Amino acid sequence: MAFPPKSPREQVMLLASVVALSLVGLYYNYVYSPKVEQLTSVAERVDTLESRNMRARAELAKGNVEALKAEAEMHARDLEVMRQLVPTGNEVPALLEQVSTAARRVGLDLATVQPEPVIEGDQFDTYRYKISVTGGYHAVAEFLTNVGSLTRIIAPVNVALTPAANPNGSNGRARPAGASALDTKFEIQTYVARTATNAKGGKS
Repeated sequence: MAFPPKSPREQVMLLASVVALSLVGLYYNYVYSPKVEQLTSVAERVDTLESRNMRARAELAKGNVEALKAEAEMHARDLEVMRQLVPTGNEVPALLEQVSTAARRVGLDLATVQPEPVIEGDQFDTYRYKISVTGGYHAVAEFLTNVGSLTRIIAPVNVALTPAANPNGSNGRARPAGASALDTKFEIQTYVARTATNAKGGKS
């Protein structure tokens, strides 16, 4: 493609490329990086809770009931925070519905939702889904921001954007004149705390 582009098609392709790069940059800075930091914080909380469990057992062995009660109260508060960030396995379908709702709020529909194999970890299992939507730059950017802002940890990753082949959005409605559309494909990851059942090979 010659530069500067002369034909309308070349100009549209150049504009779509610039928009796509801008969206990826905004997503990384404002959605992905904070979610990674949040998951790291949760993992550190798990380590802290395990350490507190060891101290609690030691206090119990020494008969220090008051110290044990204070430790249990602090433990309960931390567990409540973790429940707000990391779901159990049977909550994953509800999280997917929240993602779908986030798309509808900006006038988009999920074109595809494809589950990927679960990645098992020591403290968390990672559930992944491939998702695609088609829509304008602003709608897609707002959708990704909405997903990254959910209470539970849901991280969009591997975002790929291309000019849309279909002039209509993923909801089938025609786009306004002059509004370019993007085909957006990405994965979402959500983390499920491992339990005794998980550790034995079962999934909740």
